Amino acid sequence: MKDPYLIQRATFRKSEKSGIDSLLEFDYMGSAEFEFDALPKSLKAIRKEVNEYEKITFQIKGMSIEVFCKSEDRIAVFDFINGLAVNKYRLKEYSGFDNYTGSFPVKSYMRRVDFWWDIENNFMFWKSNEDFTKEFMERIRKKEGKAP
Repeated sequence: MKDPYLIQRATFRKSEKSGIDSLLEFDYMGSAEFEFDALPKSLKAIRKEVNEYEKITFQIKGMSIEVFCKSEDRIAVFDFINGLAVNKYRLKEYSGFDNYTGSFPVKSYMRRVDFWWDIENNFMFWKSNEDFTKEFMERIRKKEGKAP
């Protein structure tokens, strides 16, 4: 895996769309690296190897996190998420994950971030939410339809 750099932020939502984008509202990240089909490209890579992925629940600073990553990347992903919680990594754009874990004072405009997606290393993690997780797991495995 590459060092994490491009982390897309999103918020849970419901809409009439049919893909995973019906469950998420993606933040505008403000950098070209997040444009030009970056999300569909990452989603396509994930779906191509989706049978190698697993959903794992873990605790960080007393907060429950759901992670969707390749089984072989589990340790690296956990290390990254723990580092992200304390701003160990320099990312292209601010993730807001430290607000969720309570590591730093909450920035009011970041309170609503629920979901994070590493669009280079092709893994995702989010605040534990039973309804979202059920819907997400059903939709991520579907190959038909449009990507986000």
